[in-house]
Amino acid sequence: MELITIGITAISMILIVMVPGVFLSLAIFPKKKDLDIVERLGISIVLGLTSPFLLYFGDKNLSMPITAFTSTAAVVLVSLIGLVLWQVRARMGKKDNED
Repeated sequence: MELITIGITAISMILIVMVPGVFLSLAIFPKKKDLDIVERLGISIVLGLTSPFLLYFGDKNLSMPITAFTSTAAVVLVSLIGLVLWQVRARMGKKDNED
């Protein structure tokens, strides 16, 4: 393998784990003052493993095959759920501050 291919693969694997994790950490802790960057990064890595765990659960308990489509769908779905929850909680926080 070429060095560029290895680099692209490594970066894409990190992003596949980090993006859902960041959105989920923002959904749980929506304010910047809740966590500093190092804590958010650590929690994002742990929460980023939600997609593979959901795929494993679906495979073992629901006989759902793990394919490229289901893997992509799990990452996108977890990311979207985290993004929506973050937006909802951020808006709820703004309403609480206005009252």
